Amino acid sequence: MHGAVVTEGDDGLHRNITAGEAQDLYTKYYQLVCSASIVILMQLGFTFLEVGSVRVHFTKAILMKNMIDMLISGLAYYALGFGIAFGDGSAIGGFAGLSDFFLVRENKSETDIHTSSAGWVYHWSYAATAVTVVAGAIAERTKILAYSVCSGVGATILYPVITHWIWSETGWASSLNAHSVIMGVVDDAGGIAVHTCAGLTSLIVCWFVGPRQHRLNRNGVFVKNLEKQNQAFIVFGMFVLWFSWYSFNAGPAILKAGSEPGLIGNIATYTTVCAASSGLSYLLVSLLWERRTPEPCDLSNGILAGLVCSTSGCSRTQPYFGMIVGSVGGALMLWASKLLHKLKIDDVVDAIPVHLVCGTWSALSAPFFLDTIRDKNGQLVSCGILTGCDQGGMQLLSNMVVIILTYIYITAIMVPVCFGLRHFQILRVDVEAEKKGVDLVEFQGPAYSNKHNASRRVKTKHVVAHKMSASGRTKSEEVILNDLNC
Repeated sequence: MHGAVVTEGDDGLHRNITAGEAQDLYTKYYQLVCSASIVILMQLGFTFLEVGSVRVHFTKAILMKNMIDMLISGLAYYALGFGIAFGDGSAIGGFAGLSDFFLVRENKSETDIHTSSAGWVYHWSYAATAVTVVAGAIAERTKILAYSVCSGVGATILYPVITHWIWSETGWASSLNAHSVIMGVVDDAGGIAVHTCAGLTSLIVCWFVGPRQHRLNRNGVFVKNLEKQNQAFIVFGMFVLWFSWYSFNAGPAILKAGSEPGLIGNIATYTTVCAASSGLSYLLVSLLWERRTPEPCDLSNGILAGLVCSTSGCSRTQPYFGMIVGSVGGALMLWASKLLHKLKIDDVVDAIPVHLVCGTWSALSAPFFLDTIRDKNGQLVSCGILTGCDQGGMQLLSNMVVIILTYIYITAIMVPVCFGLRHFQILRVDVEAEKKGVDLVEFQGPAYSNKHNASRRVKTKHVVAHKMSASGRTKSEEVILNDLNC
């Protein structure tokens, strides 16, 4: 056939497509891989944020956990996760996929972008993001073996199952499934699938592992903050995440056939408005409600909260609604962080308020502000309660059902896993390692050179306390405070 290109799919079948179609596929796959590469850059952002949040003698441990995330999630998602997420799940009611493991696909080819190799790379970048959130929450006191187990569970049976429900063509709650049990859930970029899943996992593991030493004072009162290593790292990590979030939110539009040319720009604008509104909301609530100026690390979390809030409805919501969604998200994040302190749950990077609370809010808020969108056949795709839609209530109900079942499913999996890890005493590092620093006990030395450590440490600090003796004389007492980093 003139102008035809013969392609061979992974199923071994040959298909004829035109040269133009081949070029379009090449362009779309290239865009997808580039988008995945930017999403993977989020790992750098998380690494900087987490390193900046931990104390200096736990640096190597957090670096190792972030690298282990990529290693385990890469193989686990290739072998099992992708098949569970996007394989055919019709035989078990759309609960999970039962095919396409190791990317061995039945009756599919590289012309199917959702299940192509390029599609796998993109979806793996999301899976790695969902897994790595937990590292920061449970930093400084969790064994690497236990964390590796949690990473493997997250990449194989947590994130993939929720993904199948929402994004697979056979998922029971998917808008792509014409026979879905409920109205297709709205979760464009993972408010439920990525952030709620990761945040709830963090909450469960944090509860089982307990707070760090010195987080509770002698009276059992929760100490607000332990020292952070480097707030510049935290802010830098936040900006890397913000940069990557444009690809995180806009990337799924590549997978949608017939997307409007202006869709990408609308998604990017909505993402920006949510982040800016959330950051300003956090700042204002801190100044007016708490009468204090927030630390840079705190404001960074306020901005990240807005980015998470933008995920569920990013491709179907007008940017001006982002001011509402983001502003509420920033306040929710601050109050949720306070609640964790009252409950004595030690989340080192505030992953639970940012991802669990704001991810849930993202999914709950989306049905209120969605544009009315119809497909080429005139069938209703989405509409919002506040945008004049009479089916917005059903959309909200669908999202609520999926959120509740996500909470139940994650809890049902992670509670036994954490209980087993704690029972066999492989969940938490021993007292000596936590006191001296995991880097010194398990990694044969600190992450920084002795010269660098010396410049960072305060050897002595003299505090002159004037006391009146019984005779009325004043005498000085010198108090030496050693090694404030510890």
